[in-house]
Amino acid sequence: MVGIRLENASASYFIHASRKPVVNGAQSVGAEIRSRGRFIEICALQNISLTMEPSDRVGLVGINGSGKSTLLKILARCLSVQSGTVQIEGSVCPQFSLSSGMHATLSGRANASLKCLYHGVSIRNIPERLESIKELSGLGEYFELPIRSYSAGMRSRLAMSLMSIMSGDIIIMDEWISAADATVNKTANELQTKLLSSASILVAASHSERVLRDWTDRLIWLEHGEILEDGPIDHVLKNYQDYVKKST
Repeated sequence: MVGIRLENASASYFIHASRKPVVNGAQSVGAEIRSRGRFIEICALQNISLTMEPSDRVGLVGINGSGKSTLLKILARCLSVQSGTVQIEGSVCPQFSLSSGMHATLSGRANASLKCLYHGVSIRNIPERLESIKELSGLGEYFELPIRSYSAGMRSRLAMSLMSIMSGDIIIMDEWISAADATVNKTANELQTKLLSSASILVAASHSERVLRDWTDRLIWLEHGEILEDGPIDHVLKNYQDYVKKST
């Protein structure tokens, strides 16, 4: 069974401070800041309760610092909560940065091989997957060279092609992934569409109305680390957009 359940989940970041912060309490932008002796506590999420089930397509909205990325990290099992409970059933595939974990001194092939191992591709299937990644990337013989010799566009090509080996019951995305090189955007979009369509649950944070409407039908609006609204996309998005217009 695939599912996500959070009950009164709270998460904070702690920063060592040489002096007491000037501001202490609710902020106009970002999470609440509290003084904890020689530390500053940034209350990124406070008492979050939500449930997600198979076939859910959930979008996250909120101004910068509202807690979207922190919530995604918790759902991706990259961050623990200080209080409350988090239950996640099913395999999770985070899509934060396709190029994360790559080693500049290793070749494109070696980096792709490590990514295959990380994503659970069996050793006997790796050679076939590597040839597919090489073809998708269009890097030719550069696939055998250290990626420190790549241009930004070439690194983007390699990262994009790695989507072909990714899968998961739950896909977590922080903003939409797009290739830096316009010549591979079509392939990147096709791979991304295939990945997202195969997921049982999708959770995506985005500032793009098009992305939210194309891929989600439920919207969670976060404000100061708390859920302000959770409901159908048309209703929540309108209220959020009205709020942003009044705030600017």
